[in-house]
Amino acid sequence: MSRLALGASTTFKLFVLAVLSLLLLIPQGLVHDLGQERAALAREAENRIAAGWGREQALLLPLLRFEYVRERVNKDNEVIRERRTRWLTPTQAQVDARLRIETRRIGLYALPIYTAKLHIDGRFQPGQVRVDLDEPETWTLEQRTLQFAPGDLTGLRAVERAELAGAALTLKPSAERWTLGHAYSAQAARAVLAAPLGIDAGGAEALPFAIAIELAGARALEFVPNAAEFTVAVQGDWPHPGFAGGALPRKREVREDGFSASWRLLDLSTGIPAVLADASVIAGWGEQAVGVSLVEPAGLYQQNERSAKYGVLVLALTIAALFLTEVLVGVRLHPFHYALVGLALAVFYLLLLALGEHIGFVAAYLLAAASVVAMVGGYSAAVLGGWGRGALGAGVLAALYGFLLVLIRAEELSLLLGAVGLALLLATAMYLTRRLDWYSAAPVGNALAPQP
Repeated sequence: MSRLALGASTTFKLFVLAVLSLLLLIPQGLVHDLGQERAALAREAENRIAAGWGREQALLLPLLRFEYVRERVNKDNEVIRERRTRWLTPTQAQVDARLRIETRRIGLYALPIYTAKLHIDGRFQPGQVRVDLDEPETWTLEQRTLQFAPGDLTGLRAVERAELAGAALTLKPSAERWTLGHAYSAQAARAVLAAPLGIDAGGAEALPFAIAIELAGARALEFVPNAAEFTVAVQGDWPHPGFAGGALPRKREVREDGFSASWRLLDLSTGIPAVLADASVIAGWGEQAVGVSLVEPAGLYQQNERSAKYGVLVLALTIAALFLTEVLVGVRLHPFHYALVGLALAVFYLLLLALGEHIGFVAAYLLAAASVVAMVGGYSAAVLGGWGRGALGAGVLAALYGFLLVLIRAEELSLLLGAVGLALLLATAMYLTRRLDWYSAAPVGNALAPQP
């Protein structure tokens, strides 16, 4: 056979393998879609748990609502009755939150939930409100109300204490709704609890308040810093907290048995005013919220997703390794052999997804990888004509799966490790084929014969 014919034979084999590799991406894509479907089922189950227990909570500090009226005579000697409403934010507030976290399940799916004991103390300065009115002396205070929006009322377990200026208050649901945008819901309408005040809250004296509640929720607990001076301290028994929102905590400590964090914010940095003329401005305060989220580091379906993204790379490297073995060792392989190995690689992702829902990602990954390595190793030993060659192929595949596990787990170093690993693989391939004459190389005979 001429050199041209041999070269054409090798080129044709590469073309067939390229087409076959594209076809083998189909079963991998089907497994990936199955993973997306299972992840959607998991999110649905989590939402069902949260709907029954309490969703992500974003707590607003109490506000005082003042309703003023006045009468004046216009140029036609008609008496006009005017009304003004103002909301007052606290001049100072501090929150102490203690979270107890547990996990609830629906079938295979679990969600971390919490019960929080919240103590809120602060004070109002009512004299600021009348100053905000035009011609303050002409207005008469008609109604005073304390309003409080703790979040999703499904999770409100108890109001253990509610006081203003030492007088006990009874909080009741009101018809009013406030809209608050935050990280978990762009525009979340929330019920407002209200308590009419039986004391003169219109004077200039500072009014201290205290509220203690038990609040249940899931995924996250946030606090809107709607006070001129706001401090919050949070403690919980979750080992993987996430701190995000308008500001990071000034102090934090994360331990294996829990965490603690504290914030201190001023209105100079949050831009939240002391007196409001329209409650609709509350909608923009959610961007300033601070708090903690119950992070599950690299969740099962997230890690499966990252594994599937490397599927093309694993398939390409495995096909390339088989082809180099075929050329260098001199054993002829049929495209059907490549197809079976490619299908075994797709089965890996199916095993990983199915086992991961029962025994966890790492254990599932090791078990699935061991199964596929044993399959491919035994098959390679048969088609390559020797247990040594089969063991070598299994070892290469096991090393590849081990390297991918490191990439998946090492989130911050995955790009660096991946780039270095690919460079080493390419250098190895270049070294092994440095003296190979690709025009005369064919998947028969010994390609490592001495060169003239």
